[in-house]
Amino acid sequence: MAMARWQGLERARPALFALFLLVALAVRWPAYGEWNYAVDDQYFALVGRRLLAGDLLYVDIWDRKPPLLYLTYAAIARIQPSALAYQLVATVFAALGGYGTARIARLIAPLPAALMAGIAYCVLLTRFGGGNGEAAVFYNPLILATAWSIAASIAQLRRGVLPPRVLLGMFTAGLAIGFKQSAGFEALFFGIATLAILARSGMDWRALAVRAAAMAALGALPLAAIGLAYWWMGHFPQLWQALVLSNFARAYDAGRMTRALALAGLLCLPLLFAVLGYLRGRASRPAPLDFLACWAVAATLAVAIFPGLYLHYALPLLAPLAILGAPFFARPGIGALGFAALLVLNLATSDMFDLPVRARARPAAAALVEQVRQVTPHGRLLVFGMPSYLYAAIGSAPPTILAFPAHFYEGAESGASGIDEVAELRRVLHAEPETVVVQEPLPAAPLNEANVAQVIRYVRRCEAVRRMTIYDHEGEKRMAVHSGCARAAPTSPPAAED
Repeated sequence: MAMARWQGLERARPALFALFLLVALAVRWPAYGEWNYAVDDQYFALVGRRLLAGDLLYVDIWDRKPPLLYLTYAAIARIQPSALAYQLVATVFAALGGYGTARIARLIAPLPAALMAGIAYCVLLTRFGGGNGEAAVFYNPLILATAWSIAASIAQLRRGVLPPRVLLGMFTAGLAIGFKQSAGFEALFFGIATLAILARSGMDWRALAVRAAAMAALGALPLAAIGLAYWWMGHFPQLWQALVLSNFARAYDAGRMTRALALAGLLCLPLLFAVLGYLRGRASRPAPLDFLACWAVAATLAVAIFPGLYLHYALPLLAPLAILGAPFFARPGIGALGFAALLVLNLATSDMFDLPVRARARPAAAALVEQVRQVTPHGRLLVFGMPSYLYAAIGSAPPTILAFPAHFYEGAESGASGIDEVAELRRVLHAEPETVVVQEPLPAAPLNEANVAQVIRYVRRCEAVRRMTIYDHEGEKRMAVHSGCARAAPTSPPAAED
């Protein structure tokens, strides 16, 4: 009877997705409506709003991530321009990731253990900086679709057959790259792994070359279309600088080794379960097991080469680690105990469930917005230090293409954008913003000392300063709101916000 119920649940795929949607809601709800919860997604939301207002990405507002991420935020803002809107959409994508994790885990473990793997993904997502709208929350399901297309086709690939779903999987990997370039490392692995399996089947090299070209073309299609669009508009150099050159120009973080060790420590339990799951899976040798293990290694190496290491950089690792852990979760007794320990430990240490801070965060952010709005009647605002979404919150257009504040104050970002950030800040200050919001202290080491000095000189002329406390996923942050800084009246009205 129990077996029949499990089989019925497995066939009821909408019910399975609904299960993961409930899990995602349960582990993400405390931050709903909190626009200042995370640094990155509030900037994604700002850029989405600016695209709707007519700005062109990389030309009028700058960042190094590909366009599909910002177009997603723009589409959400078109329907409802609020933090809650993109948080709910991200919740759906988190549930899709949990569902995809469970579908792949089912290929190497029984359904109950596969469901545990999907639930573990949703919980780990929240613990590792994916509790809001990080890029990986949106593209992980696309990568999972690619991984499933290959893992479910191992037997056919070994016979020299390339199923259409694998070709579709290469396209979804290309879409993932359209959200963040680092997904390209996993996409490259998927292509190489598929070709390696086909080659071992004895396929003729000419036939193999044709299939390689088809997979590469489908994977490259999304970014190729974007590149052609920018070339047609005459802005391909700006696109190339943002997506390619800027990533090579970034300096390595001075605290990279410390962060790497901390990240490894936080990942030790899912890593342990993945290893134990792989070793247990070797006893029955399910067809996709080695492919999935190699995927986990490739995803780990992709993270290891980043110039800087932050908590959310681990997000692409969570699905392959949870999937490999499924055979361990299937072990009677100890598997369920390990799964429970993983959930309790990661929920207990997640900033998402620091409920006293979450309760203070929304009113504190609202008070900051109200203060800035009152002292910035003409909308001439400069945010030097987070939060960047203040521009959208008061209905003001950013005064610079470098609207993400870190491009001005982070020493590691100096020159990466291809824009002289010192000259650009000098231009912004020459236009005399009436309000300057500075985070104290600035969250970077090393700092761009030339730009810090420019701002210090400018705010000395301001008539008033009010220091306020706001909260994000890291806790308390101090903001200094310098007002009455402009000596000249505005020469034109500020750009209207849609």
